[in-house]
Amino acid sequence: MRRALISAVIACGVLGLSPVGGSSATQDRARIVAIGDVHGAAEAFTAILTTAGLIDSNKQWIGGRSILVQTGDVTDRGAGTRAALDLLMSLEKQAEKAGGRVHALLGNHEVMNLTGHMRDATPEIFASFGGEAAMRQAFGPDGHYGRWLRKKPIIASLDDTIFMHAGISPAESTRSINDLNSRAKREIEQWDAGVRLLHKLKLVPASPEFQQVVEAARAEIERLNALAAEGKVPPDAPQVAAALLPLANVGESSLYAAEGPLWFRGYATWTDEEGAPQMAALLKRYRARRMVSGHTVQRDGRITERFGGAMFLIDTGMLAKPYFPSGRPSALIIENDTPRPLYLPNDK
Repeated sequence: MRRALISAVIACGVLGLSPVGGSSATQDRARIVAIGDVHGAAEAFTAILTTAGLIDSNKQWIGGRSILVQTGDVTDRGAGTRAALDLLMSLEKQAEKAGGRVHALLGNHEVMNLTGHMRDATPEIFASFGGEAAMRQAFGPDGHYGRWLRKKPIIASLDDTIFMHAGISPAESTRSINDLNSRAKREIEQWDAGVRLLHKLKLVPASPEFQQVVEAARAEIERLNALAAEGKVPPDAPQVAAALLPLANVGESSLYAAEGPLWFRGYATWTDEEGAPQMAALLKRYRARRMVSGHTVQRDGRITERFGGAMFLIDTGMLAKPYFPSGRPSALIIENDTPRPLYLPNDK
């Protein structure tokens, strides 16, 4: 992505997040149920939650101390996007009251929705929110879903397992999990602040589209550059440039970079030979036993174990046809430190 011409120093503190999980003995660990990409398949999501013993026929939590980890991409494509989000949000509260937990992670599609990039939102999805404008508002900083999602991390570490939507590339492994979560949170906050500024300057409408924002940020920076070349720099130009640079260069952020933690596909594309040593290094770096990732659909619709149990790929195309012809609901159960796949009872 073309860099903006005005440089600016943005002083941002690192926002620390409390570590997730603990170091209790294996026999005291709660059962973990990890579910990958939902993409609006609300009925399939409900079915696998039921099969996993987490909810009853009324969609009420019966999982006790169990832990549900949803690794992102609840949204987009499927008409049940809103219903799936509502269920996840409800279960988060119910589980906490019962002594369990729900960890909902951000996927690239949640981040797309939060930044107004709704290329995969269908007319049916818009209609479920009351129209496109209403959906954009709902995912905004003050919207019902936007407020909830902005509090969520992109990575969670539970006991000896790291859960994420896409993955930590070797190049990113110099950063701690807290650092990766903090950076994503900061970048979303910078996006929101930049959008507010553009709206204040009357350069974008309320709840703007993603491309509108990027183009407006670039145009304003170019305007300031032109003024600077003429020696007519407005007093607030450095502050405006600093606020708009993250928007102009959003493709280089961890939210959108191809090798960033929301888009990386190396765990699925590496050969066994090249991946084994890299996975070993990642597990050593993060003191983990295994990693669990969604994002890349497994074409046979089955959870894939790779690199001797170091990696589990759990996006099995739950939305199924027409998007994923062999897709099916699934969950990865980790109990007594032993992972196993789970499918619906009639799915042999």
